Formats: sequence, structure tokens, C-alpha cells
Amino acid sequence: MKHYIISGILVIFSFLGTLAQVDQSKVEGKCGTDCKWSFDGYTLTITNINKRGMLVSIDNYNMTSDVAPWIKKKLDVRKVRIGNKINRIGSCAFANMQNLQEVVFDDPYLSSIGWGAFLNCKQLRTISLPPYLKNIETIAFADCDALASVNIPDQCRVGDQAYADCDNIKLIDVSPTVILGHMVFAGEKNDDGKVSHTFYSGEVRRLPQYINKDNCNGYGIAVSSIESLTKDSNSMIDYDYVTSEIDENIPYGYFTKNDTYALVIGNQNYRFVSDVPYAIHDARIFAEYCKKTLGIPVENIHITEDATKQMILEEEMQDWLANIPDRDNNNLIVYYAGHGVPDVKNQNKSYLLPTDVRGTNPKRGIALDDFYRMLGDYDFSSTTVFLDACFSGVNRENEGVTEGLRGVEIDAENASLGDGNLIVFSAAQGNETAQGYPEQGHGLFTYYLLKELRDSGGDITLGMLADKVTVNVSQAAPQMMLRKRQTPSAAASDRIGDKWRKIRF
Repeated sequence: MKHYIISGILVIFSFLGTLAQVDQSKVEGKCGTDCKWSFDGYTLTITNINKRGMLVSIDNYNMTSDVAPWIKKKLDVRKVRIGNKINRIGSCAFANMQNLQEVVFDDPYLSSIGWGAFLNCKQLRTISLPPYLKNIETIAFADCDALASVNIPDQCRVGDQAYADCDNIKLIDVSPTVILGHMVFAGEKNDDGKVSHTFYSGEVRRLPQYINKDNCNGYGIAVSSIESLTKDSNSMIDYDYVTSEIDENIPYGYFTKNDTYALVIGNQNYRFVSDVPYAIHDARIFAEYCKKTLGIPVENIHITEDATKQMILEEEMQDWLANIPDRDNNNLIVYYAGHGVPDVKNQNKSYLLPTDVRGTNPKRGIALDDFYRMLGDYDFSSTTVFLDACFSGVNRENEGVTEGLRGVEIDAENASLGDGNLIVFSAAQGNETAQGYPEQGHGLFTYYLLKELRDSGGDITLGMLADKVTVNVSQAAPQMMLRKRQTPSAAASDRIGDKWRKIRF
């Protein structure tokens, strides 16, 4: 069986890692035909300078006689930016850059990453691969110790040991249309000169169907990860939704937004009250739009289904959101599909209803103004909330959420948005019901929200998005099964004021 011994390659490369770093404020040069590089002391930027706008490639380099110019000049590169109309990263182009932490792509149409392109970049922790990438060559990311997740896009071919010896990966998400090579995720250990393989045993979100328990070791994946994936898929509930046209051919945006995070909650199956049809489908498709259309890296997206109070407040907010670094320079999107409920004993105060809380005791849920306050306290640069929920006590199918008040719609109290940088899109106002759209398998509000993201490719201001969704939902609602009014609204905290209307994702 053919093996690529990473340790042997790194020996050849080791002299590069000992080069002293120098202080360079601005240097530049060429790295291919019509391909230019520049360095500002922190970021290495690769630019297409072809006057006719044709695609160009970064040169191939090797490990000894022809190293990349930024390596030869001993530049202390922390970030790499790949510009527009660059279709290939050459072999060994960024290999052994010991301080490189982040790679961003301005163009989704990069097609190929060359042999060993990021080999031994031990501090590389953030790289969201372009959605149209078609080829990752052998050992392209081998020995990238800081990588925490891998997301491989549709129809990409991945070479042998492309992610070998990436010991800290915790999540793998591989499109079902990907072709994986030999030992892609394997590690290597050397015991007294005898080399053996270790296998990735972390979380697997998706894999192609041709990978199973019998052959997974050949791809460098442990049987335990496959068993966990199989168990999760077998235990999934059939949510009986209709596939909508907005679920297919989701457009890809042009930029990767490493500075944006998304918390997506779909609460459908409740223990004590009626269910919320399509809520999980809503959440899953919204998360797909976050990833593809809005360009949010998969590791920046948390999706939780049928969430309990503990899952929302502790696991997602306290354990995840609170620990995101540099929040004042990052943006947050929060999506919630599920029950809202009024507290008829307390001035109709509005609550989000986790799946383990009774509608008869809404104060055990999450008070909406407390929810907004907590989000504001995290002090993101902006926090945009989408609520496909209403607080009238009636669900998408006109079933009562607050027992004893079936079919009675209550005018719930408006929640305070607090002091944070919040923009809130609500599916309905006052005593209106957030309706379902059975023909599309979505909530009515979510359907038109996603439709606008699809039609605009995500290139839309929040103000324009609010206007379009409000018009479309309010016009469609009286024609739905319940034949009721539904008027979405959008509002912002005082700190943001009217500026929210010009904000883009």
C-alpha cells in the first residue's frame, strides 16, 4: 500500500522554519505570470494583475532550490489573502509558514490547491474553502496542527493524505459529492523506525455514501466516527416536510465572512405542547444559506434542534457565544424558529419556549427581553435576530400553546431590545400568528426571508430585506390556510438607531 511519509518531507523542510524573521513594512513582487504579491507587515496579499481580466495561477515552488519569495525573504506572515480571478494555488506556495494563522479568499471560484500548498503551517486555524473548489492535491494541509475543522465543498477531489497529521481537528463536514483519496485524514506515528497510522476519531457531520465501517480506515477515519454518524442518522425523526424551490440551488456568495457567527435554533418537537411544523427544516435551510450565500465558515455556525432551556442558555450562549474572541470586531446572526408564548399572569410578557417547558408556566422559559439583553451584553459589533415565532399563544396550525386558551390570540407585550447593538426581525406583531406555509415546507416568514436571500445572493441591506419580507408576507398571509393577518416587523436598539437599514450581511 502506497504511503506518503510526512515526517520525511518535514525533515527536508526543517531548515526553513529556523529562518529569522525580519521587520518589513512593505515589500512586493511577482509569483506567477500576471500574479503579484505584496506584504504589509501582517497580511500577504496575492493579486491578479492581468490586464484582460483572465484567470491566473500562483507559481509552483519546491522545498529546496525554488522556495516562495515570502519564504526566501523571511517575512513574518500572519494572514494570507487570495484575490479575485486566481484559479490555482501552486505547490508548496505557503508551506512551512510557521506564523500563518488565517487564509481568506476574495473569489469563490478558486479551483485548485496544489501539492503541499499549506504543508506544516502549524498555526493555521482558519480557512474556509471556496465553494467551487474542485481539487485539493496530496498533503495540501498536512501537519496543520491548529486546524479545528474541515469543510470540503461539493464535487471536490481530495488527494492522498491531504489532511494527514492534523491532530486537533474536531469536526469534519464532507459533501456527499466529494471524492476522497487514500488516508486523507490519517495521522502517522513512528515507533523505533516503524511507521504506523492513526485514524481521525472526532465528530463527522457528513460523508459520501461510499464510505462505511468496512472501508473508512482507508480514508483515515476511525470506525467509531462512522458508527456515531450512522447512529445519528438512524435516530433522526422523519419531519415530513415538502422540499421547496428555495432549498435547491442555494447561491454562493462572493466573500468568506470570517468575522460573522451564526446561532441557529429550530424547536419543532415539544414535550408538553403542540409541535411547530417545519421548524427544524427552517433551521437547517437557514444554516445552509448562512454557509453558502452569506459565506459564514461552517465552524462559525452552531445549529441546535429541539433545544431545551439548558441547551440554549448554557451550551450555546454561555459556553459558545461568551467565549468567541474579539466580539466587538465580529458580527452575530441569531435565528429562532419555534414557540413563543405570553405570560397572561404578568402583563402578557413575552417568552421563548424551550422544548422542555410547559406552556402553562411560561416564566420557566426564556423572557424575550432577557434574551435580547444577554445577546447585547456579548457586545458584538452587530447582532441581527430573526424570530419565526409569535407570542399570541397560538401556533402555525392555530393550536393553542398556553393550555386553557386554545385558539385565543393574546396581544403580547413588546420586549425591550436593551442596550446592545441589536436588530430584530419578527415574523408577526401583537396578537398575530406566525403561520406555516405547508406547500413550501417552511414557516411563511422564513420562506420569504430565504427567498430574498436567494434572489439577492445575500447582497442586500437589512432595510431592503425588511421591506421586501414585510410586503410579501403581509400579502400572502390572508391567502394561507388560516386566512389571518401577519405583518413582520423590524426594529433596532437605540445604540444603532436608523443606521441598521444600511447595514449589509
